[in-house]
Amino acid sequence: MEFVAHPRDLPLEITLIEDQPFPSICENRDGFVGITYLSVNPFNNGCSVEITLEEIDPNFCVSGRIAWCNKESEGYLIAIEFPTKEECYCVRMIEQLSQIEHYRRQAKSQGRRLNYNEAAAEWIQKFAASFPAFTA
Repeated sequence: MEFVAHPRDLPLEITLIEDQPFPSICENRDGFVGITYLSVNPFNNGCSVEITLEEIDPNFCVSGRIAWCNKESEGYLIAIEFPTKEECYCVRMIEQLSQIEHYRRQAKSQGRRLNYNEAAAEWIQKFAASFPAFTA
């Protein structure tokens, strides 16, 4: 099971969901299963959350559950897992777009102006091979 660290400069909106049933999850999953995120708020393990990411896709909204929550000096590092293949696939695609936007912003802070397509081409060349695969 692999989690991808969501970029801190692209804030997620995380909302607690009451009484959301999830399908049972096979513990032996391989590949991408979720994301980690530094939150200002703690979450209980196993609670259901809804995630939106306005800066990348205003229509993106997916449900997940907290796999773990660890206190850090700057907040709470949480891991959010997505139980269905469809959700994992959707989140993995959004995370790649988030990583590309983060890369573009980093380049800008270093004095390089890249449009999104240029940033995507560079990110794909440098990092796509090491991005956790989606195992269907």
